Amino acid sequence: MNTSIVKQFTNLGIWLLVTLLVWRYYKGRRFDPSLRYSTFGPRFWTGWVDGCVLWPIGFITSVLLSLNVPKGLAALLIMVESLAWLIYTVVMHARYGQTVGKMVANVQVVDFPTEGKISWGQAWLREGIPMLLSLGLLGWEVSLILSGSLTPSALDTGEALAASKGFWILTALPGLWFVAEVLTMLTNEKRRALHDFIAGTVVIRTNIELGSAQPDAAPNGGPASQFGSSGVTEGPPSVS
Repeated sequence: MNTSIVKQFTNLGIWLLVTLLVWRYYKGRRFDPSLRYSTFGPRFWTGWVDGCVLWPIGFITSVLLSLNVPKGLAALLIMVESLAWLIYTVVMHARYGQTVGKMVANVQVVDFPTEGKISWGQAWLREGIPMLLSLGLLGWEVSLILSGSLTPSALDTGEALAASKGFWILTALPGLWFVAEVLTMLTNEKRRALHDFIAGTVVIRTNIELGSAQPDAAPNGGPASQFGSSGVTEGPPSVS
């Protein structure tokens, strides 16, 4: 079996195991209202769950690239794979305030001042920087494929890509952004990451003990939340 396909199934196995453990941990669990904004832990695990949701796209792409499909099709495949995560995240946050991963971990993205539903604009703003970084890497990969500098199978294994000029710069930037997000979350009371400050959002737990809550006022001084219990390039780690 192709090495990249084995890697894909290995990733799926790990992500499914993590998803099962996260689901079992948060199922039926309730937290004190004082922990409403203590969302670093559950937000970290959401990427693993969402990785399972989008795994079929990555698997199909990997299989076809390993077969050395025509370069035009290869470019289309990597564009679809890269944009799938972005579209999935934006649509789920705009409609439900949650991806499937956030549903499982019982956290939700809400508007910071009101703790109501976020807008489509806020959903896009939250993904603005990752989107630009992903598009930069995607454009570079597509140009290498279409120019013939990189074969689809070489792109699938990643070895030839890693040896290409500029690879480390384009791949290091998302890593630096992730570190900046984590540091930001750990240094403010409501655990808002950089993308939350950019979009005017905050992430809250949806599994709070209702008996101790104060339903008449939102914690940020706005009206009571209208967003009660959970409604809902690839994979983890994530602090979305």
